[in-house]
Amino acid sequence: MEQAKEIVNTKTGELLPVSLEMDKWQVMRQQADVLVKSGFLPAAVNTPEKALAIMQKGKELGIGPMEALSSINVIQGKPSVSPQLMLALARRTNQLEDMEMETSDKGATVTITRKGQAPYTTVFGIKEATDLGLMGKDNYKKQAGTMFGWRALAANLRITFPDAISGLYLVEEMTQGEETI
Repeated sequence: MEQAKEIVNTKTGELLPVSLEMDKWQVMRQQADVLVKSGFLPAAVNTPEKALAIMQKGKELGIGPMEALSSINVIQGKPSVSPQLMLALARRTNQLEDMEMETSDKGATVTITRKGQAPYTTVFGIKEATDLGLMGKDNYKKQAGTMFGWRALAANLRITFPDAISGLYLVEEMTQGEETI
């Protein structure tokens, strides 16, 4: 069986020679080596293989290597991100028509309208945080409204922009509310 001599660029549909893709992979591998040695990466990204995996996920999300390495955490083998990155990925689609967020120490409501779709609303508050065992956590004690808002936003984006956030979860969701750096 003959191996493919070309592969399809999933973003542009363009056919690329396999050798060109391998060259790009090799460049990413060399970048990962240098970045790990630099000490500039988070402590958990301590091998070129880990850095390369995060860079590849970033490439699939349409973000650069440094943004990926600073924004994507791998927790329990799954990529996790900040809510700010989730929102940025949704905005980059140019399909985010409107977003409203109301937060207080009691809860948050987020309504997002994607072009051509009805508005979708999510709520996250004391009840949800208590059910998940989060209300005793430091961030929820100090800035409950902010934490409620980020949780409501992430839940909403998974429904309104699943194509943009690619099944990503918040770091806090993957750590079940444990404090992370």
